[in-house]
Amino acid sequence: MDKERKRITVIGATNTDISGKCLNSIVMGDSNIGEVSLSLGGVGHNIALNLARMGSDVTFITSLGSDNFGKNARKEMEGVMDISHALTFSGRSGVYLYITDDKGEMVVAVNDMDAAKEITPSFLETKKEIIIDTPFLILDANLEEKSILFASKMAQGLVICDAVSTLKAGRLRSSFPYIDILKPNLMELEYLSGVAITDEKSIERAGKVLLSMGVGAVVVTAGKKGAYYISKGQFLHAYGSEFEVRNTNGAGDSFLSGFVFALSEGKNERDALKAAVAAAEITIMEEDTVSNKMESERLIELSKEIKVEEVS
Repeated sequence: MDKERKRITVIGATNTDISGKCLNSIVMGDSNIGEVSLSLGGVGHNIALNLARMGSDVTFITSLGSDNFGKNARKEMEGVMDISHALTFSGRSGVYLYITDDKGEMVVAVNDMDAAKEITPSFLETKKEIIIDTPFLILDANLEEKSILFASKMAQGLVICDAVSTLKAGRLRSSFPYIDILKPNLMELEYLSGVAITDEKSIERAGKVLLSMGVGAVVVTAGKKGAYYISKGQFLHAYGSEFEVRNTNGAGDSFLSGFVFALSEGKNERDALKAAVAAAEITIMEEDTVSNKMESERLIELSKEIKVEEVS
């Protein structure tokens, strides 16, 4: 697959992540000793940056406020990926504030993502040529429903969507007939399908509900249980070995990045699932939301250790 065929376009949110990690067991309602850090984030941004570090040719269409957060974000992304089509608007940029416990598990988060509302259908119309020509279009559910539908209907390559959260996943429903690959976690899968998730059989049933609504395939992240791939002809389970968890924030974003990267390299769904789990593991083993160790060579090597089996 040549360089042009590998081009991936991501449309989604950029925000500044403000992270607070508690160093001891959390005491609710009190001030906890910990570490506070500032970094660039947002589902769309994280996916685009992961792909860029893997070596993909990435175009990232996002919205940046005219404040210092927005200016710093643009400066940080320039030279790493193509952000020449990003929108700058007069207003505040997105901010994502989250707290993790001493084990790196997220406890609570607050997201201020109104900046993503600036990516309107009329704005996307000005990017029509890019959307139509890209072999892979990734959309995140921080976008408004009408914008997701507009872009997914226009696209002629593969359309891949990240559900983001149960509060935002519903924005994807009207676009189901145009979505080739949908990535929810277990909570989002349950919410979108209406099927209570209790075991692997219920995961399969829930996935098939989404297939019946028009989705081409469903890739589900399941935390420590690994991940699942559900299509009309396959139900696959992928998992790795146990390792120290340092930070789970951003794992879902890197998971989807790994999956799309492998597809863009001409790999099949089974190998793409291996790459996805491997990418998530690289993130989880590091403190950063997007690991600076996210390189294609390491991803390929770690993918060899991921097991994939057909679920009976």
